[in-house]
Amino acid sequence: MTKKGLFYFSIKDITEIAIMVALAIVIDRFVKIPIGSTGGSLNISAIPLMVVALRHGPFKAFIASGIVYGLITCLWDGYGIATYPMEYLVAFGSIAFFGFVSPFLINNFSKNLNGKLFSILLLLCATVIWSTIRFFAASFDSVMIWEYTWAAAFTYNLTYVFPSAALDLILLSLLLVIVFPIFKIYKTTFYEEVINKSNPMEVEIEALEESSTPADEDLPVEENKE
Repeated sequence: MTKKGLFYFSIKDITEIAIMVALAIVIDRFVKIPIGSTGGSLNISAIPLMVVALRHGPFKAFIASGIVYGLITCLWDGYGIATYPMEYLVAFGSIAFFGFVSPFLINNFSKNLNGKLFSILLLLCATVIWSTIRFFAASFDSVMIWEYTWAAAFTYNLTYVFPSAALDLILLSLLLVIVFPIFKIYKTTFYEEVINKSNPMEVEIEALEESSTPADEDLPVEENKE
């Protein structure tokens, strides 16, 4: 992995990430089922952030999910900045784990049925890691800030964290069929610098296309000799 692919933000990267974060915020505002009085809800706002992680890698995903999305939604929810470190920065920043499986997922998804099943298994692993971190982060705040008992905190957060994660996984798996071709058409810095390096055959094909023979009209015409 190169530093440019992981940490460099191109104009296209910034624009796409901003659009996806804005979409996640809109979904969080208007497409959710509130559960309880301390901010929990059943929603699918994490899906655009997962796409960011898959297309841009873990570092950029953490910036987008934990810092930008997390801070904006924390301020908008109005439960106090004390809830930001655990319930937003850690809970949503851990979506970055999807960026770690991205190269393996993209290099296997289009191969065959086994490749697709392997890709979904990778998504499942990333979802389990992310949702578990979010569950314990939310439970910690439930005890420390909202004065729940640990039993009550676990019970309350179980009602929305894992159901939301399961819904996200199902929809993302279906969406990947549409999103995957876009990965190759509209390449990100992460894709070009990291994923292509792990798939040298694709790099060779692109190099051959760029160095292909010019059109016939551009070739010099030999003079007729009698």
